[in-house]
Amino acid sequence: MLLFLWRSSWITITGVLLTGIVSGLSNAALIAFINASLAGRVDQYLTFEWSAGLTPAVWFAGLASIVLVCRFASHYLLNRFSTKLARDLRLHVSRLILNAPYPNLQKLGKSVLLSHLTEDVTAIAAASELFPVLCINFAIVAGCMAYLSWLSWQLACVLAGVILFGVATFQLFNHVPMRAVRSARDEYDNLSRGFSALTEGVRELKLHRQRSEAFVSQSLAVSAESYRRYSFRATVAYLLINQWIQLLYYLTIAAILYVFPAWQAISQEVVSGYVLVFLFMMSPLTVLTGSLPVFSRAKVALNKVLRLDDKLGGKNSAQRSAKLPAQRHFKALALHGVTHSFHREKENRNFTLGPIDLEFHPGELVFLIGGNGSGKTTLALLLIGLYHPEQGMIHWNGRPVDAGSRDAYQQNFSVIFSDFYLFDELYGVDLENNRGAIEDYLQRLHLHHKVDIVNGRFSSVSLSQGQRKRLALLAAYLEDRPFYVFDEWAADQDPEFKHLFYTELLPALKARGKTVLAITHDDKYFHLADRCIKLDEGRITAVESPPVDKRPQAAHRERLDSAAAETITS
Repeated sequence: MLLFLWRSSWITITGVLLTGIVSGLSNAALIAFINASLAGRVDQYLTFEWSAGLTPAVWFAGLASIVLVCRFASHYLLNRFSTKLARDLRLHVSRLILNAPYPNLQKLGKSVLLSHLTEDVTAIAAASELFPVLCINFAIVAGCMAYLSWLSWQLACVLAGVILFGVATFQLFNHVPMRAVRSARDEYDNLSRGFSALTEGVRELKLHRQRSEAFVSQSLAVSAESYRRYSFRATVAYLLINQWIQLLYYLTIAAILYVFPAWQAISQEVVSGYVLVFLFMMSPLTVLTGSLPVFSRAKVALNKVLRLDDKLGGKNSAQRSAKLPAQRHFKALALHGVTHSFHREKENRNFTLGPIDLEFHPGELVFLIGGNGSGKTTLALLLIGLYHPEQGMIHWNGRPVDAGSRDAYQQNFSVIFSDFYLFDELYGVDLENNRGAIEDYLQRLHLHHKVDIVNGRFSSVSLSQGQRKRLALLAAYLEDRPFYVFDEWAADQDPEFKHLFYTELLPALKARGKTVLAITHDDKYFHLADRCIKLDEGRITAVESPPVDKRPQAAHRERLDSAAAETITS
C-alpha cells in the first residue's frame, strides 16, 4: 500500500513524511521537555549558546508551534493527495471498463464493476488519509525511544525487545483477520448483485409478494449476513490482537515499576520518567495498531483493483486501436464465415451462430428477421464489434478488422439496443451546428412539448419507454455515423410512431447514403426493405428482396372502379 502511494506521487509523500516526522519528533521533544520541567532539570537542556535568553515558556511555545504547524501541513498535503488519488483511481477503473472487450465485462457483471468504483476506491482513499497519522505517531514513538535510551539504555533495550515481540506476534496472528477481510470483500460483490437486482427488478418484486419475500430471505439476507459475519470476525480478530498489544504495554509498565528496580539500581527519577513517557507512547502505539484493519481492507481492495486490468484484458489493444482514426467513408462491410458460440443458461446447451456470410453497402435498408432466440441480437453484436468472431473475419472497406483496429471500426456505428441506456446529456454532439436538426426531430417525434435542450442536456428523461426510445433515436441521428443498427426499436411505439419510423425515418437515413440494419418482427413493413435476412437457430435460412407491396395499388384501382361505376349509374 505504501509502495503504491509512493509511486502515485513521491513528491507529496516525501513532504508528508518530512512534516510528519518533524511533528512526531517535536512532540516527543515536548514530552521530554515537560518531564524535565516536572523534575526541575529543565536548565540542563538549555545549555546551547544560541538558546541564551530563551525562557522555558518560549521553548514550550516553540515546540508546541512546530508540532501544530507540521501536523497541519502533513494532514493538508495528504488529504489533498488522497482526494486526488480517489479521483484518479475512479477514472482509471472507468477507462479500464471502457477499454475492455465487451465479453469480459459481461463475465464480471455490472455489480462487480460498481464495487470496484465504490467500495475498493473508498477503502484505498481511507487508508491513504491515515498515512500522516502513521508518520506522526511513528515519529513520536521513535523520539520517545530515543529519549528513553538517553535515560537508561538498559531499559530501552528491554523495551525495544518487548515492541519487537509484539510486532512478531502480530505478524503471526495477522493471517486470521486478513482471511476474514478477503472473504468479506468477496461477499460484498454478491451483496452488490443483490442490490442491483432489487433496484432493477423492484416492479416485478412489488407485484409478487412470495417472490419478494423469498428474494429478501434467500438472497439479500444471506449475502448481508455473510458480509456481516466476515466483517465482524475480522473486527474481533483485530480487537483481540490490539488487546494483546495493550496487555504487553501494562506488563512492561509493571516490569518498570516492580521488576527492574529490584534487578538493577535505578533512580526513582528514571522510573517516573519511563512511566510518564511510556504512558504517553501508549496512545500513538494504539493508533498504529488500531489502523491495521483499515490498511488490511485497503490492501485487499488495492489487489482487486490492480488485478482488474488482467481480468478485463483490454488495455493494450485499446491503446493500439486508439491511434487509428475511424474510417467514415464507407464502401462495404463483409462477414466471411463468422461464428460465435455461447452457453444458454435457460436451455442448458451451447448455441452457435454461423457460419455467417453477409455483405452490406451504403444506402441499404436491411431487415433482420427471425424468431426469438434465433441469434439476431448476437449477430448484431458481432457486426458492430462488441462480440469477436471465434472463426471467420469481418472486413471493413476491404480491410480485416482485428484487435488493433476494432475500436476504430466500432466508431462507424450508431446503435439503439433493445435494452438501451439514455444519457441525459448529448455528449460529443455539436449543439450549435445541429440546433435546427434537433428542433426538427423533436417536432417530428412529438417530443417538443415534453423535452427541451438546456445547456446540452435533456430537460427531462422521466418519460415513457416509447418516448425515451424516441429521444435515443434523436441522439443516434445526431451522431451521423455511416451504419445504423436498431434492435426492435418499434416494439414499444404506438402505431403512429411505428409507421413514422418505417415509412419516413428509415427511408430518410437510406436517402442520406446510410446503411441501416433493423431487427424487427413487423412483417407489415417488410416490403420497405431492400433485403430481409432471416435467421433460424443461428443460421441464415433466407435472404430475400421483398416484392413491391401491391396493396396500395389495389386500393387505388378499387377506388377508381367505384368512381367509374357511380358515373355510369348516374
